[in-house]
Amino acid sequence: MTHRCLGAACTMIVVGSLLPAFATAQATGLPRTPWGDPDLQGVWDYRTITPLQRPEGQADKGFLTEEEAANLEQDVP
Repeated sequence: MTHRCLGAACTMIVVGSLLPAFATAQATGLPRTPWGDPDLQGVWDYRTITPLQRPEGQADKGFLTEEEAANLEQDVP
């Protein structure tokens, strides 16, 4: 029984000592603002051909065919 307790204690010590290394390894890849949040500066593009409301002519359709989608994409400037 003491061997189990000793093994568990050693395992907890090893895992506890490695946790800070794992935490810092994850945080180094992202640019951060001076206050620590992820830096999301850049060029954002929200253009889409998806309308906010379904057109009346397509009220009963669940999806567009590839040909219909291509035709709609050509009509968008």
